[in-house]
Amino acid sequence: MRAPVSSADGSARASAGASARVSAGVSAVGRAVAALLLAGSAVVLAQVPTQAAAPTRAAACPNVQVADQARRADDVFTGTVTGRSVARRSGTTTTTYDVDVERVYKGPVRDSSVQVSSRASKGAPALAGLVKGSRYVFFTSEQGTTLATDRCSGTARAGDSLVGQVEKLLGNGHLPVPPAPQKASFTKVADAAPTSFTRLAAPGAAMVLVGLLGLVVVRRLARRA
Repeated sequence: MRAPVSSADGSARASAGASARVSAGVSAVGRAVAALLLAGSAVVLAQVPTQAAAPTRAAACPNVQVADQARRADDVFTGTVTGRSVARRSGTTTTTYDVDVERVYKGPVRDSSVQVSSRASKGAPALAGLVKGSRYVFFTSEQGTTLATDRCSGTARAGDSLVGQVEKLLGNGHLPVPPAPQKASFTKVADAAPTSFTRLAAPGAAMVLVGLLGLVVVRRLARRA
C-alpha cells in the first residue's frame, strides 16, 4: 500500500516544480538575450571597416589656425571660381578650378586669371565642391608652375570673418600685377674708347696717295716716250 502523502510533501513538490519552471524560463530568456547580443555585435563589426574607410573632416584635417595656414602657404589670394574640370589617372583624381583673382595677400600671383589644382590620393583629401560663381580665399602651394591646394590647406568661402583675419595677418593686399616688360640691355664689347675719325679715314687717304703716285709715274713715262 502507498503511504499517504502529507501536505508538507505536496507543498515541497509543488515548490520544486515551480522553481524548475522558473529556471527554465530564465534560461530561455538568457539564451534569447545572448543571441540578440551576438547579432548586434556582428552588425557593429560589419560596419567598422566602412566607418574607417570614410574618415570625417575632423579626423582628416586637424584643427589648424588661419595664422598657421597663411604661414605655410606660398600664395594667399581671393578669387571667384569661373570653371572646373576633373581628370582621373592611375588611381588619383585631380580637380582643376579656373579662378579670377581679385586681391593678392601673399605670393607672386600676377595674373588676373589662374588655375588652382587639387589632387586626391591616399591620405591627401582633395578640395572638392567649390561652387562656380562663388568667392573664396585660396591658400595654395607652388608645385612648379602649378598652384595646388587641398581640403586641409584652409581654402574656404571668402566670408567677412575669414577675409578679416587674413587682412589682419597679411595686410590689405593688392591687385594682381602682370610682370613688367623686359627692358633692352646693351653689352659693352670692349673697354677701348671708340675709334677716332683719323683712324677711320687713314685707309682711304692711303689709297688716294697711291693713286696720285701712280698718276705721276704714268705722266713721266709718257713724256719720255
